[in-house]
Amino acid sequence: METLFIQNTILSIVLGFLIGLQREMHIIYSQKDRDFGGTRTFAIISLLGFLSGWINEIFPYTFVVFIVMFSLMLTVAYVVNSISGSHKGTTTEFAAMVVFIIGALLNFSTPIVAVFLTIIIMFLLNLKEQIQDYEKNLTKQDFAATVFFLLMTFVILPILPNRPIDSYGLINLYKIWIMVVVVAGISFFGYIAIKLLKTKKGIAVAGIFGGLISSTAVAMSMARKIHENGLLAKNLAIAIALASSVMIIRIGLILWTFNSNLAKILIVPLLIGLVTGLGYILFIYSKIEKGQNISSEIEFKNPYDFKEALFMGVVFGFVLALVELTNRYSGSYGVYLISFLSGMADADAIVLSLSSLSSNGLSLDVAYIAIVIALVSNTIAKLGLVLFLGNKTIFKEVLIYYLISVGSLVISAWWLAASGWLS
Repeated sequence: METLFIQNTILSIVLGFLIGLQREMHIIYSQKDRDFGGTRTFAIISLLGFLSGWINEIFPYTFVVFIVMFSLMLTVAYVVNSISGSHKGTTTEFAAMVVFIIGALLNFSTPIVAVFLTIIIMFLLNLKEQIQDYEKNLTKQDFAATVFFLLMTFVILPILPNRPIDSYGLINLYKIWIMVVVVAGISFFGYIAIKLLKTKKGIAVAGIFGGLISSTAVAMSMARKIHENGLLAKNLAIAIALASSVMIIRIGLILWTFNSNLAKILIVPLLIGLVTGLGYILFIYSKIEKGQNISSEIEFKNPYDFKEALFMGVVFGFVLALVELTNRYSGSYGVYLISFLSGMADADAIVLSLSSLSSNGLSLDVAYIAIVIALVSNTIAKLGLVLFLGNKTIFKEVLIYYLISVGSLVISAWWLAASGWLS
């Protein structure tokens, strides 16, 4: 008997057994009556799938006959269980069909494919309770936003012209919409994560995933919360600092997506700012008293709301055109001024504009300095919000973080530029 046949026979039984074990555990822990089958049944189904594929090589169409007969058997089992009233779902039957196919695949593909599919199926089968929890937190608007994301990415984007539509060569709808998709996509991930993890009410969760959406929104919300309990300044400062640290990561991802050359010369300052900032966050965390609780809920706008996405596109287009015109007629100092002013409102728009333009004529040196200026002005804006909406206690904690994180970022960026890093 061939070694490969023995190996695949054993593997088919093991893979079917694993999925059957998951079904058995689900029945036990959910305290339901047994429906279709358990570990032994699924192991035999997988073995049957393997044998049907193996015999098919000798007698063609055997696999087709087996899979039709097995499908009829599953249908009959489902009808009988439904009539008896003990079974209503179809998950186990569909899982059994996939197990049959997994067994057969051992004849038609490499074993790694069957193992991979088994892991995926076990993962999906184990998600039932988590999905039910998620459904309670997600709204129809969130689902509609997901559909809109697919629409704007795979329907709207491909039909937009990838060329300037104006006589000055400033407005490229395709590039602007790509910016919207990327930034809103990162924000949407953070938005969904906040919604799904809402019940944990973790201050770190609010800061980390909130930073993917808007570090400014986190700063505003946490600064206001200091008035609820003045003793929680360090906790709130951690949330703001984490959001700002995540913003640095987000900026790095955006740069790498749109201009890898610019990302390469900015990666060192960004990493230095990130690491030093995280170091200070750990220091603050070691000083706070454990067991302090505070609500971490923050109201964010869905980044894939149609109005939000449209407004984002207008802003990106305006900033992109403004930076281009400034670079043409005012030179680098004009770009620096626009970067400072734009950064006060939003760092994403100016970073995206500089990334795009530095691939089409704008000097990398100018883009490098302008992005650092935008990050500094964005930091100043958030500090102003913390001081205005919070109080001096939380302002002091956040100020120290920014001096360490953004300060080290600026110093390292200056030192690298002075040492010829950009050339």
